[in-house]
Amino acid sequence: WLKPHWLTAVLVAQAVAATTSPCPRPFFEMPNAEKLAKKQKYFDKLVDLCVNTPNALIICADFVASTQMQDIRMELRGKAVVLMGKNTMIRKALDMGHVVHPDAGMDTLRGNIRGNIGFIFATNCGLDDIREVLVKHVRDSAAKSGQMAKANLSLPAGPTGMDPSQTAFFQALNIGTKIVKGQIELVSEFPILKQGERVSPSAAVLLAKLGIRPFQYGMEVEQVFQDGSVFPAAVLDISDDVLIQKFMCGIANMAA
Repeated sequence: WLKPHWLTAVLVAQAVAATTSPCPRPFFEMPNAEKLAKKQKYFDKLVDLCVNTPNALIICADFVASTQMQDIRMELRGKAVVLMGKNTMIRKALDMGHVVHPDAGMDTLRGNIRGNIGFIFATNCGLDDIREVLVKHVRDSAAKSGQMAKANLSLPAGPTGMDPSQTAFFQALNIGTKIVKGQIELVSEFPILKQGERVSPSAAVLLAKLGIRPFQYGMEVEQVFQDGSVFPAAVLDISDDVLIQKFMCGIANMAA
């Protein structure tokens, strides 16, 4: 057996030999040409769309399933371009594009890149047409432990359809129950989800047992990018009648 100080010397010698060998092992792997070309293609596509099709919805894709995404892409084919990507890549593309096209508003757009977002550029349709497609592909979803509740939800008093052997699920949440005609009934209405609070594991399990899918998920429009400017999605809900009314009120105020 080697003594401890001899073992240390051997290990040091091995480390020195590894660092001085003709072909040392690299600390990191450089990206290959294929990956770089793929990134550059993405950069060019985003910049081209921002310059030549500056009419897009900035959407949030939280909890959107891959099948939902695929269905939306298929329905918008030929009408709009759906472009997703990592925020770091999006910011880099917009930085590069701003240098070449400083008047395209890509610097403004870059300042609004946060969260799980993407773009839908309207190439052969209006923004309202895209919103109608997004609404069609909203789906009900089960509550998952740890998710943030988007709305309040209460279980109504009365029969639940569950047999007496499953009372433990209700007891875990301190829900008052009674057994009537061989099934569990709630004594009174019980608020199981509160908006802005996270779903507890017990609540998620109970809602699944009851067959309740309380959430709806789809692509949500957060902002609009148009002609180099970014503004809230609520602007799209302003009708022509509202604009005319505001305009007439302004004229009346000026005349007064």
